[in-house]
Amino acid sequence: MSHDVKKNKFLKKILGALGFKIFPKETIKTERFIESSSINSGDLVKLLINKKKINNIIQIGANDGKSDDFLRTSINADTNVLLVEPIKSAFEQLEKNYSSFKNVKFINKAIDINKGKKNIFSVNPKYYNFYQKKYQEKDVSWLTVLASFDKKHLEYHGIKSSHIQSTEIDCINFKELIEQYNYQKLDLLLVDTEGYDDVLVTDFIQNTNIRPVIILEWIHIQKSKAEDLIKLLKLNNYKFYKINKDLICIQNNYF
Repeated sequence: MSHDVKKNKFLKKILGALGFKIFPKETIKTERFIESSSINSGDLVKLLINKKKINNIIQIGANDGKSDDFLRTSINADTNVLLVEPIKSAFEQLEKNYSSFKNVKFINKAIDINKGKKNIFSVNPKYYNFYQKKYQEKDVSWLTVLASFDKKHLEYHGIKSSHIQSTEIDCINFKELIEQYNYQKLDLLLVDTEGYDDVLVTDFIQNTNIRPVIILEWIHIQKSKAEDLIKLLKLNNYKFYKINKDLICIQNNYF
């Protein structure tokens, strides 16, 4: 069975349990459909929230809550969300962008394996104008997303070494985070940490007993590390569906 066929069967199972059905595009007769090639992570999260399958969410690497982010437009007024963002400038915008949501909490720290201090690399805002001219774009808000523990990750994305700033930040681990906020139940874990996702998801699975839906950014993980993560997820009863740059991980007995 091809990989695409397996993916489509898995997506059909998820959407079928939520009361939806996938049809080939050419057979559509009404407006009530979801085309498998067009659904994204935000669509899936919104469906699960509307069907009351998701209510408690943690997002690691929340950025400003707007740039390259689907969560803010997917949740409703009753959704409980904890947003974790280490970069101060992005964090300040994050609080503003979520100001109308009553059940959202914020933490201006990074998640790591160990708690303590660590340097994180990001694009110095005074060079944003340089990239506006370089890419002929007025909106370079995507630059705020490029924050990583690995300086080479920014250089890989075309950022000059001299334009990268290093900031010392506070870090906590998942175990401490879960205990501090008393998470007895977690429905969705979102992780977008620019290539560090596999490390954090591995730590979460190995050091907590909670098994939520997990959505992580997949495209920046090295192949060997991705294979190790897949093995761990399978051992913990997860199935997967790749949507664009994300990997959707759902427990076998979820529905």
